[in-house]
Amino acid sequence: MRIHLVLEAILERYAPENAGACEIPAEMTVGELIRHLGIPEDLVMFAIVDGHMATRETVVRENASVSLCPYICGG
Repeated sequence: MRIHLVLEAILERYAPENAGACEIPAEMTVGELIRHLGIPEDLVMFAIVDGHMATRETVVRENASVSLCPYICGG
């Protein structure tokens, strides 16, 4: 299953090789995706799925756009 993944700031180090067309094995929740990517859960402040704030229980579906942001993200 393919998703578009954006990892902001310090989370970039956990990005798979082709985050723009990231392959994951199946639908999963945001929390499961964070664990699947090997990101320590305490680093992720919030997630956005398809332009909407998401919880760790939000299901990530085929072709979803997912952004994960850390606690420290400057601008």
